[in-house]
Amino acid sequence: MKKATTSLLIILLLIGGAAWYYVSFRLDDAIANGIEEAGSAAFGTSVKVGGVKTSIRDGTLSISSITVANPPGYTNKFAISLNAIEAAVDYDSYEIKRVIIDKPEVVIEEKGGQTNFSDLLVNIQSDRSEPAADADPDADGKDGTDTDATTIVIRHFRMNQTRASFESKSLDRYSDLKVDEIEMNNISGTPAEVASLIATRIIQEITAEAAIEMFKAKLRKKFDKLEIKVNSRVKGWFGDDDEEEDENDSDR
Repeated sequence: MKKATTSLLIILLLIGGAAWYYVSFRLDDAIANGIEEAGSAAFGTSVKVGGVKTSIRDGTLSISSITVANPPGYTNKFAISLNAIEAAVDYDSYEIKRVIIDKPEVVIEEKGGQTNFSDLLVNIQSDRSEPAADADPDADGKDGTDTDATTIVIRHFRMNQTRASFESKSLDRYSDLKVDEIEMNNISGTPAEVASLIATRIIQEITAEAAIEMFKAKLRKKFDKLEIKVNSRVKGWFGDDDEEEDENDSDR
């Protein structure tokens, strides 16, 4: 009887250990993989997650980092680096009460009159406008939608204190930008749809700031050219006066 009780305890410990491993590691990996897949599909470039840590007991989720690669043809490796991401989660209902991103880093690159963020926005809009390639009306719903797709809800999303820089070799401008706080409420859909909605809002805000900075840079470049032209003309005028004075001195 004692041996049987001991064996039962060992089995329970093994089951408990397996459950702990699944919750602590498998869930974290699944969330990380889901973010990478949904993010890559939304941005059209590689999205990588540094690490995910979940706590079902506390209802929390933290992500060490998320990086969004630049589209092809740009100098910097990453367009966006997100750090210190914290979320409050209800793991039973897939409802996320809040997601807070503090001090993300953004690098806006101009090339050929376009920016990396305008290219990313085109990728997002293109992905959202394309119908599912394998939609089968008989497979799920009558309209071909996936009725088993997990729907998530984010009640509140906020991105604070974005640190952005603008780089343009052709316009000879390298400057820091201020991106206003981004807030969204009651976002719902599949992980891919939610990622696309958030990505679109972030890219739109940053693209708007980039457009203003490009306008300033072009205006400054035109002003510099005009200033050089005016200075050259003025120097020419004074140069002629100097020559006339020299001629008058020689006549005396």
